[in-house]
Amino acid sequence: MSIVGKTLAGAAIVLAVLVAGIVVAISMIDVDTLVGPVKDRIRAVTGRELTVGGGSSLALSLHPRLVLKDVALSNAPWGSAPKLLTAQRLQVEFALLPLLSRRFDLIQVELVGPVISLEADDKGRKNWAPDHAAPAAPAQPAATADATAATTYFSVGNILITDGTLTFRDGTGAPTRVAINRFSLRAREPTSPMAAEFRGEVAGVPVTVDATLGSVQDLLQRRGTFPVQVKGDIAGQKTAITAKVRVDAQNVAFDDLDLKIGANAFAGKFSITAGEPRSKLTFDLTGPALVLKELPVAAIARAPAIAAAPAHASPWLFPDTPVDFAALRIVDADGTLAIGRLQLADGRQLNNVRASIALAAGRLDVKNFEIAIFGGKLAGNVHVDARTAGHEALALHASGTGFELAALLAATGKPREVRGGKTAINIDLDMLGTSPHAWASTASGNVRVVVGPATLVNTKLDLSSAIDKVIQAVNPFRERDPSTDLVCAVVRLPLANGIAKVDRSIAMETQKVGVSATGSLDFRNETLEFTFHPKVRKGLSIPGLNFADLVGLRGPFASPQVTVNAVGSAKAIASIGAAVGTGGLSTIGQALLGQVESGGTGLCAIALGAKDSAPDASASTQGKVAAPESAERKIEGAIGKLFGR
Repeated sequence: MSIVGKTLAGAAIVLAVLVAGIVVAISMIDVDTLVGPVKDRIRAVTGRELTVGGGSSLALSLHPRLVLKDVALSNAPWGSAPKLLTAQRLQVEFALLPLLSRRFDLIQVELVGPVISLEADDKGRKNWAPDHAAPAAPAQPAATADATAATTYFSVGNILITDGTLTFRDGTGAPTRVAINRFSLRAREPTSPMAAEFRGEVAGVPVTVDATLGSVQDLLQRRGTFPVQVKGDIAGQKTAITAKVRVDAQNVAFDDLDLKIGANAFAGKFSITAGEPRSKLTFDLTGPALVLKELPVAAIARAPAIAAAPAHASPWLFPDTPVDFAALRIVDADGTLAIGRLQLADGRQLNNVRASIALAAGRLDVKNFEIAIFGGKLAGNVHVDARTAGHEALALHASGTGFELAALLAATGKPREVRGGKTAINIDLDMLGTSPHAWASTASGNVRVVVGPATLVNTKLDLSSAIDKVIQAVNPFRERDPSTDLVCAVVRLPLANGIAKVDRSIAMETQKVGVSATGSLDFRNETLEFTFHPKVRKGLSIPGLNFADLVGLRGPFASPQVTVNAVGSAKAIASIGAAVGTGGLSTIGQALLGQVESGGTGLCAIALGAKDSAPDASASTQGKVAAPESAERKIEGAIGKLFGR
């Protein structure tokens, strides 16, 4: 036999002996010697009990496989679920050669059909974290302890989870359910980058992502940065995330964060610092666009996986649907946010959004925010005190200029062609409660809106609308002139506990007429009661009589009714009342309008708080007012004109 043949034969003999030795070594391993130490270690570290209800087996092959059936891990004593984890099977595949030195290099750990229940309570406890007083493992003889030490030297490789579910509860609302079709984490060796994969759903939203991560060694040793790169699809939106992750004892930081989800894009840095009683988020994020309805959280909110309680029909314009502030009491935060374009869920768009955000112990401060909207810019501060559930308080202090009147009218559902009309808004309000209706019902402070010169193109009035009826009543020129030249308009609402008392603090002036209002707005029951005082500018060829309290508007916000409050004979009042039903208020208005006195303070200035310097109307017109009979004839003439007589 040649030297080569002898060498090959010798190698074959050695290999056969080696394989035989490995088979003998494996066959001599009691499965319990593998499972028992694992149970003890889990109990010592976490205080949880691992049970195997369906037995265990060891399959011999080039990659031996340990199979545990019907596996369960006990939950924390305070947890709501009976078990933290159950699984149909736990399969552990390990390398063959290291078994000779009783070392277990795990090639893959696979969970089949797991049901995982994660939970955090309002005391900061987490059921996946070790108990503070975990029971110690039972004492063992020295020989057994040495064997245990030898048999519990593990090196973990790939992880695979299939056909499982994970439920997370944090006590703030409905639990979040994750369906895991497939999750894998793979690495060739501890120093190699890891590859991760997830296929499944989060709260009914489909998620398909692949990730490239740093090495297991870097993650465990927490040294340097841990690169993360994710690509995939979330809620139908193409997603890409890159970041450099730093981990220390209590902090996880995402540096050089670049996130894209559909039309949304952000860049900057973000960190989470663990602490008691709350963790803290720190961030500095900027982005060109944020479209709320395209965010995964918006899709989760729309998902039918967890049925929400049916919303009741609110009888109020300001809905009484509660806003949940519980999240403000869970975590602290501090950071800045800058968004080029913010598109709200209803399609409205805000531009150049800037804000500094501070959240501590349930107190939220949004400082120095800026928003470009309706052609202008709004800036201010928002404060929310949600430290105690059921006793929330809000404060809003904001001001803005340059808003387009046409855009504001369109936002209120009353679109109209307008040229000019730059508008300024000031809001200073303190409120209580958890719903828009509660905030309006408790509001105290001031709201002021001032509109500058504008030209409003006159269109056909909708006399089914109370507002259009009022406009027709106070402006007799509207139906005749192609446009209305607005000089100014003011709405100033001094609010106290949800009630606004108006004493000529609502006013409007055009080139031909002026009108001011007195009355009240009650946001508690959403009712109003106003009286409008119209005046015609002096010198216009319209019959002028000093009739005050011409037009009234009262009733619920949603459907107020127009009335006429005339000073005159019973016959005139009855006639005017008949005219209201026909929509002929502007004709009656020509006979009843007072005249703006020259040299007096403008109605808009009075609405803003200036003193009225006009001469006493009754003194200036003494001896000039028509006799009652003349007034009655003018009213009758106006009514006759209305009915074509």
